[in-house]
Amino acid sequence: MGNYNVSKAERLFLRENLLKKYCRLVGHSYDEFEEGLTGTLGHYERISDVMADYIDEEKNFPDYIDRIGESPLKIRLKKIVQGRDEDRRKFLRDLKSFASGNVLRKLIFYGADEGEMSFKEDFITACYYYIQTDRAEFLRKITSAPPAAQPARSGKAEKGGKAGKADTISPVRPEHGSKGMTIPAWERQRGFTLKFLKDTDEIDETRKTLDFAGETVSLNRDNLQPDNNTITGKVQAEIKLVDGEWYIENKSRLKTTFIQVQHPIKLNKGDIIIMGNQRFLFDE
Repeated sequence: MGNYNVSKAERLFLRENLLKKYCRLVGHSYDEFEEGLTGTLGHYERISDVMADYIDEEKNFPDYIDRIGESPLKIRLKKIVQGRDEDRRKFLRDLKSFASGNVLRKLIFYGADEGEMSFKEDFITACYYYIQTDRAEFLRKITSAPPAAQPARSGKAEKGGKAGKADTISPVRPEHGSKGMTIPAWERQRGFTLKFLKDTDEIDETRKTLDFAGETVSLNRDNLQPDNNTITGKVQAEIKLVDGEWYIENKSRLKTTFIQVQHPIKLNKGDIIIMGNQRFLFDE
């Protein structure tokens, strides 16, 4: 068996469904479990154990065959299920061996931050078998989905139409009889700034304030401090606007994004508190 190149969209789909299936089988809250996930291998070894138990249940084998469409995989599985018991048990034993904790961690924990990643074909088969989903059907859906409509922002005319000013919409006449006027089609984007601090917590006036526009901004070494190798060159953190409030999400592999506590901050079960050089898991 070879490798599959797995896109980010597919990795996110598998991540969500693998975690939901695990939580459903063991009786965990998906939201709480997902929020408490870290890079600790133990999380993924437990998921691997549950996957292995599910794959071991031979009644799930014919159920999966019924769920998938006609394909080389279905032909292969039909031959196995119609063959010797030893061949079927060997297939299931091999399939669950590919879903190791290390590979699950690569997919679930690191997969959301990377570009294209490759996984062994049998590992991906094990994932779809576990969530009882046809991979071919999923891939057809994401490749056939029409791209999101993008509003035209240039002043070029569409075929058969007239050109207008860029970034404007047709004049509108207010209710009270005042003259109609052309108004901007694009509202000013929300944004935020980051200012460099000295060790004394004073603003470093010698460094330029960093301005960011948009409701979701990914931060890394390139747009923060190009000469600072302690900041990852991939994605360190993401700041996004949700219901009028700014939220920061840690995206670094080593979980090295912190907020200095200067006022009371709400704690949730599963939060990690770092004091000195020691990390503590908050529970209740």
